[in-house]
Amino acid sequence: MQEDIMYHSLITKKKKHGAPLKYDPEFTGPRKRRSCTDVIFLILFFVFLVVWVGVAVYAFKNGRPDKLFTATDSRGRKCGLDSEVIDKKYLFFFDFPKCANPKVLLNGCDTPQVCVEECPKESWSSKPYRLGLREFNAQQVQEKIICKNEEIKRSINTLDKLKQSIANEDCADWYISSSPVYERCVPTSDDLSRSHTFLEETGMPNALATMSNSSVHITTISIDEFGGQILDDLIKTWKHIVVALVIAVIVSLVYIALLRWFAGILTWLSLIAIIALIITGLIYCVKRFIYLRDNEPPEVTGKMIQGELEEISNTKELWLTLSIILAIILLIVLLLILFLRKRIAVAITLIKEGSKAVSNVLSALFFPIIPWCLKCIVVVWVLFIAFHLFAVGNQVFRAHGINETCRCIGKYETLKSGDRCEPQLFQELCHNPNGGPCTTGTCRFFKMESGPAAYLHLVNAFGFFWGLWFISGMTDMILAGVFAKWYWTFDKRRVPFFSVTESTGRTLRYHLGTVAFGSLIISICSFIRAIIEYTEKKVKGAENTIMKAFFCCLKCFFWCLENFLRFINRNAYIMCAIHGKNFCTSAKDAFNLLMRNVLRVVVLDKVADFLFFIGKLVITGSVVAGAYFLVFKNNYLNLHSEGAVPLLVIAIGTYIIAATFFSVYSMAVDTLFLCFLEDCERNDGSVERPYFMSKNLRQILGKRNKKQR
Repeated sequence: MQEDIMYHSLITKKKKHGAPLKYDPEFTGPRKRRSCTDVIFLILFFVFLVVWVGVAVYAFKNGRPDKLFTATDSRGRKCGLDSEVIDKKYLFFFDFPKCANPKVLLNGCDTPQVCVEECPKESWSSKPYRLGLREFNAQQVQEKIICKNEEIKRSINTLDKLKQSIANEDCADWYISSSPVYERCVPTSDDLSRSHTFLEETGMPNALATMSNSSVHITTISIDEFGGQILDDLIKTWKHIVVALVIAVIVSLVYIALLRWFAGILTWLSLIAIIALIITGLIYCVKRFIYLRDNEPPEVTGKMIQGELEEISNTKELWLTLSIILAIILLIVLLLILFLRKRIAVAITLIKEGSKAVSNVLSALFFPIIPWCLKCIVVVWVLFIAFHLFAVGNQVFRAHGINETCRCIGKYETLKSGDRCEPQLFQELCHNPNGGPCTTGTCRFFKMESGPAAYLHLVNAFGFFWGLWFISGMTDMILAGVFAKWYWTFDKRRVPFFSVTESTGRTLRYHLGTVAFGSLIISICSFIRAIIEYTEKKVKGAENTIMKAFFCCLKCFFWCLENFLRFINRNAYIMCAIHGKNFCTSAKDAFNLLMRNVLRVVVLDKVADFLFFIGKLVITGSVVAGAYFLVFKNNYLNLHSEGAVPLLVIAIGTYIIAATFFSVYSMAVDTLFLCFLEDCERNDGSVERPYFMSKNLRQILGKRNKKQR
């Protein structure tokens, strides 16, 4: 009753956020009589698409992606490009097993790398010489060994020199035959097979033996074999993966259906669990504080970081502070639950209504598959353009180490360090005093002179944001039209079967301009955020404290702004789908309506988000756990990864499926919430103005529809 009195007191006065909506006898849901909205922004979007296609044509025509694969040795020389290695286009790794380890993707390859004219076609090891099993032959060693430069190679004339060169990592200790893969010398499966006997005789690491030795689980297989094993695991388990993903779809549907009856139980259990967790943490902190207050702190035994952490954990002031913070949080949570319990009940009922709406319009659940595919196309399109744009332009080389030991003639007579040069001409015109090639002076790759490509990257990046946000906005508006139609249909059995098709046609026919406008605004914000992140990375290490604080404030501001704009856009699309007005008017109406009911907005948003997050975790965890215990636990399929790869694919696929379903559910709840607020303001439950809300919502709010006499 108190809720009803407060509500009537709100609608009888004109607020700063606009007057409550008035009853409109002609309004029965999404309006049929409409006109095109924000056409100028749709034209602007199409103009941008034409420009974007032009950028793509330029990139595909002028880009040479092969330039991006040029190998670089340990001294920073571009194999096959820089003057001193212009005739050595392949990269050789001294200890390839270190590079074959998957950790190299994070930590890099920790072994010397040199440019060579061709990859070794046979295997070689210095072990027989070092162990004295064979007479040392300097000429034979010089023919076989691979070193960082020819001077070191020619200096190896004794066994001691060989040992010293290997110890200093100036020369390779051993290698096996390899083949060029993207201009890198990589042992393929055939190379490993041919080198099997050699590896056994010399006692060098054997990839096949390593894989069978469970006590030494070090990956020393070649890159193509590693990828082949992953592919083999996926081929063996693709049926299981498909079945698991189908089960994920079924579990998602069942979970959404169950929320109709158990949303309240899940919500209150979650809130109780949060309170219990806070109380547990508070009790532990208080006990720890009392113990440190009454006893001497234990002696620190760890070193470095571990010791510092132990010292901090033995500070009683820390536990006192944590106790106070947790106590305040507990008090706030309890007060919020106590005073907002009715609004939490409204939020739970709306979530249940969302489940009903989704269950009645099942086609809406599967509709996001189409925009999801469109987003994938946009991402692939952007990556291809960026990849080709990076390869646009001419390669710029600059001279280094030009002094009296490296003199040039002819065209390069006045060449100085830092001047532009060409590796081929440099090799011909620059020599040491003895007439041989320069040992100090070089002509090395400096950068790609991209010209206009640097600015075209900005166009491509902005297209990435605008394209994704446009597809998201179009999806939101279509779904909003579907669920608004469901809410404003008094008899839910009369909801059109093709409501998704109807809403799609209405959006494409009238409101693509509004979608373009809303997505443009949020794209500008996202683009600015990306530029700030990029700028911060470029100046990292050179910024001072003030600069760091400035970047932190900028990122925080634009993050908040982007989230606010996403909130405004979402509700503007809902209002546009219902009333057919332009973006600004729809955003204004939605904002005023929400601000007149701000407490309900906050409670619903947090309760719904929390429930959806739990749902995603429950679905993903249950499907992955079921797949592990039923299929992959005993590894009866003899998988190389022991089930890790297929389980990872199942986890990612299940989460995407759950997120797709819950995005529809979230849109349903948000749409029904706005419709509910409109219903409260437009209608009063009389015969002429009946409420469209469900019986459960009317009961919670203490409202009822009068029956016709």
